[in-house]
Amino acid sequence: MISREIPKYLVSRRYISVMISFIVVFSILFMLVYEPFSLAVWFSTNDTLRFSITILFYVAAIVILIISRSTMYALQDRYIMTITRYLWWLMCENLAISLLYTIITLSLFPEPGVTFPSVGLRALFCVTLILAIPNGLILFYAAYHAKCEEFEAASYQLQKAREECRRLELMTKHEKQRREEAVAQAAADERSPRMIKLYDNSGTLRLTINEESLYYLESEDNYMKVYYKHNDKIATYMLRCRTKSVEESLQGTSLRRCHRSYIVNINKIRFVSEEHRLHFINLDDESIRRIPLSKSYYDAILSSLNVTQRSAASQHPVEEVSDVE
Repeated sequence: MISREIPKYLVSRRYISVMISFIVVFSILFMLVYEPFSLAVWFSTNDTLRFSITILFYVAAIVILIISRSTMYALQDRYIMTITRYLWWLMCENLAISLLYTIITLSLFPEPGVTFPSVGLRALFCVTLILAIPNGLILFYAAYHAKCEEFEAASYQLQKAREECRRLELMTKHEKQRREEAVAQAAADERSPRMIKLYDNSGTLRLTINEESLYYLESEDNYMKVYYKHNDKIATYMLRCRTKSVEESLQGTSLRRCHRSYIVNINKIRFVSEEHRLHFINLDDESIRRIPLSKSYYDAILSSLNVTQRSAASQHPVEEVSDVE
């Protein structure tokens, strides 16, 4: 269990920003309602000198957290961050902040009978307590979010499997034979829906999805966010992989790169719009925001759309429109 890799959200930029902000607010509230360092309390909002040192201590502690989490983010591709390593990393953060507090206490506010071990141990206990609660809450949310995405993807695949089983049960032998012939003919003409398999950086299959259900993919740092339709609504799945690797695996499908951060299903494009000399792709689902279309991919996307229109006479042509303010 402890040797498993931590959830991918814990090393994302968004999580780090939210975590640091939440810890700062929580620690301030904690300090106002509880005196954590009873052996040598010098936090104060009344005395100017003590208040200034309190502010400097908080700023230094935040800097320690930012440096620590930025280092963790930079090393995520070189090392697998397991649960054990992550817990040790958090403990090192606690030790660094506790050491800073102990040094300030003994240097600027010495008191008789107060020793380095007594202040240091109390500081370590209280810093661990202050950071453990917000870290625990955010960890719980991250784990819950990851499980929700996995459940959504599993639910989608299970629903498709059940639908296929029901169709097979209702078909007669003659109907099965006709279906097999139709599938074979569709495969020969490359008109049948394809199942797209998405793998992570380790080569593990993470998601198998019908090409007709897939709308687009968005790159976020070292992850790809997959947008697909499930139960008549747009669902998402976060996949740890590089954009280039996914693009190579999608060759021969209807998905095309349209921007350095986006790969779009050309069969889902409703029209291409222009605004202030910038081009945007509008998909056939109004709940999806428009996707930027880079100049370097503009001609290729339009060419793919023209080929799609000629090969599918039943589809309405995709128009290019300009938004006029």
